[in-house]
Amino acid sequence: MRPDENAPARPKAKGSNPDDGDQRFASEVSRYVLTPSDLAQDSPQWRVLRPGVRILDLFEGSSLCIALLSYTPGARVPLHVHTGDEHIFVLQGSQSDEHGDYKAGSYVFNPAGSRHSVHSREGCVVLIQWRAPVAFVDSDQKENE
Repeated sequence: MRPDENAPARPKAKGSNPDDGDQRFASEVSRYVLTPSDLAQDSPQWRVLRPGVRILDLFEGSSLCIALLSYTPGARVPLHVHTGDEHIFVLQGSQSDEHGDYKAGSYVFNPAGSRHSVHSREGCVVLIQWRAPVAFVDSDQKENE
């Protein structure tokens, strides 16, 4: 994804082996910096993930992905199962699921095999790291995360 010639290219790890651990990622990519203007909600680097939810991919490896997700007020992600571990840090607003409400500053770990749906009443921005796509319980949904 490179919608703007001046936008920095997102790093990708090449041929990473999950057994090598995260240390290998650091040796395979050069330094990567996003400025506040790159992270701005109106930046062309954001893409629609689903209605009301946009994603800004930060890093994509064979066994690790990192992104920012932005939810508009009332946005939802349907019931899904995590096929790999997921880590979320809420940066702005609040995110909720069947287990609780998570305000800015909250850290949420969803281990492989866990399931939930996500919504945000007020809108939010989260930093998310995952190891494998989610599997939506409704077979009509795509595995985008």
